[in-house]
Amino acid sequence: MTAIASNYKVSQNETIFSFQSVIRNNNKEVNELNVREYLASRSDVELEGQGTFSFGNYAGVNKEFNAVYFNLKGNLSEHYAFFRGLVLAGQPNELFLESVHETKSFTLKFYNKNEAVAKKYLEKLFKIVEDELRFKQVLRKVLVNQERHKLEEKLLFNELSN
Repeated sequence: MTAIASNYKVSQNETIFSFQSVIRNNNKEVNELNVREYLASRSDVELEGQGTFSFGNYAGVNKEFNAVYFNLKGNLSEHYAFFRGLVLAGQPNELFLESVHETKSFTLKFYNKNEAVAKKYLEKLFKIVEDELRFKQVLRKVLVNQERHKLEEKLLFNELSN
């Protein structure tokens, strides 16, 4: 990010500082990433592989089928069951996301023309999981604070009754 600023004096004791412009340098917008790049950019996902398949026996079809294999890592791997439940709850017709329960990994399959739908679906899934984790974190803090408050009240009551 580049910032251009100016500094000039109006009088002896007064200085004005103002930004003239702020330029943000982004190498690649998140919206420009394909599904594989999006998954690779996430720190809580480990890509295991990918494949592109065409239907060579049917020359008129001219469709390419993509498969991306990944698993969850870090903090997100502890919530595999929740992520899997979201996947099993439903998905768009344009793709197929399946979980391999034995290895706790996932396989995403889609046609090239449906890549935007697949990426949007993954973004939605990860957003739901992140929101849930954030909610649990805040709830945990609230419960700890409530318990602390109850203990303080109990201690204060004991001190006042003696």
